[in-house]
Amino acid sequence: MTPSPDSDTHQPAGPSSSADSGGLLSAGPTLALSSHRGPRHAVVAVGGPIDYHTAPQLLGHLATEDMQDVPLLILDLARVDFCDSSALGAFVEINRRRSDAGRRFALTGVQPEVRRILELTRLTSVLPLRDTVEDVLSEE
Repeated sequence: MTPSPDSDTHQPAGPSSSADSGGLLSAGPTLALSSHRGPRHAVVAVGGPIDYHTAPQLLGHLATEDMQDVPLLILDLARVDFCDSSALGAFVEINRRRSDAGRRFALTGVQPEVRRILELTRLTSVLPLRDTVEDVLSEE
């Protein structure tokens, strides 16, 4: 997804893969997050693994007032090929909070590896999954 001129692109602060002064330790994984806001929806394209280290970054991005107030929030996971239980917990929490507030949520572009985890945990019956962002927007 290429950000449009009115998109907010959020890259992690600081070095994402630089080493310490000895050159041996990595700073750890980070997510690439790109947001686009429409009149009644927001699409957040996520890139990278969503796990114990990166789930807080995703939740922090989604905790902004701009993201919380949008009627429809779509997470585009087309560039996510791994998630762990931290990601699953984040998805469930986002879905619960938005549902409680009368707002919609959807996951799109779910890759086979991530879909398998969602199926094994039976979260496919809880979380709204669609193939594309356009599929979600056509339901409006």
